[in-house]
Amino acid sequence: MLLISLSLRHFRSYSKETFLFSPEVTVIIGPTTAGKSNLIEALFLLATGKSFKAEKDTQMIQFGNQTGRVIGEIEADGEKEKLEVALAEGGTGTRAYSKRFFVNGVARRRVDFAGIMPALLFVPSDLDIIVSSPSQRRGFFDTVLEMTDRQYRLASIAYEKALRHRNALLDLAKEILKKVGKPEEI
Repeated sequence: MLLISLSLRHFRSYSKETFLFSPEVTVIIGPTTAGKSNLIEALFLLATGKSFKAEKDTQMIQFGNQTGRVIGEIEADGEKEKLEVALAEGGTGTRAYSKRFFVNGVARRRVDFAGIMPALLFVPSDLDIIVSSPSQRRGFFDTVLEMTDRQYRLASIAYEKALRHRNALLDLAKEILKKVGKPEEI
């Protein structure tokens, strides 16, 4: 797999920029605050469909803009593909933003998008997975496994959804108990 180019539009510190990559080795260098981490984040977004540093997707959109876009051209087995992630804020309903995925201009779900361009990110803070909590180790390995195995991605999404529903039910039960008062005996 070869990353040929990366285009950023209103992504983090980049208004409009295109990067070309060598088939041999590409080294990213620059002074502090030049946007190196933003470039790495864009690559990770194309690989996994999510950010490694943003808490909310809208944080990846350049300040003062409503939309952002990351487009990558890859080559695998002689075939070229165009991967794209489009970010927008100002949606309606319960979601004030949207994130859409495209492969060669065709919309895809994240579960079908992640892993097309395999990538592994290891940053200095990842050294904590050795000595810190098991949840950090699980999170790191979940990211790797989600990229390599579609069934694992589907199971992970179902688990996260079930967890959100369970937590919502527990919160609802807590609210009901507050209103009704704690029964002396159950």
